[in-house]
Amino acid sequence: MKITLYNDRQSMCPVCGYTKLDEPAYDEKGCASFMICPCCGTEFGYDDSTTRHGELRKRWVDAGMKWWSTSLHPPADWNPETQLKNIFSEKA
Repeated sequence: MKITLYNDRQSMCPVCGYTKLDEPAYDEKGCASFMICPCCGTEFGYDDSTTRHGELRKRWVDAGMKWWSTSLHPPADWNPETQLKNIFSEKA
């Protein structure tokens, strides 16, 4: 059995900065997970195959930064504006 732990940067959505993805959006070879971010709704490898992350981010922000998933609720302390800073932080 192999157990893999991901750090916040590896499990971060490159569109909205959500850091609790179940697995990285892309593996070390650049292959997409085809997982959907529960926060912004981006499907990695599909939505971002023709549209850049910055444009997807702009669309999400312009639409009000709403939580996308109806089955997974946002964390109690979820703040989309703070979350976006994950993308632009100097440590990232």
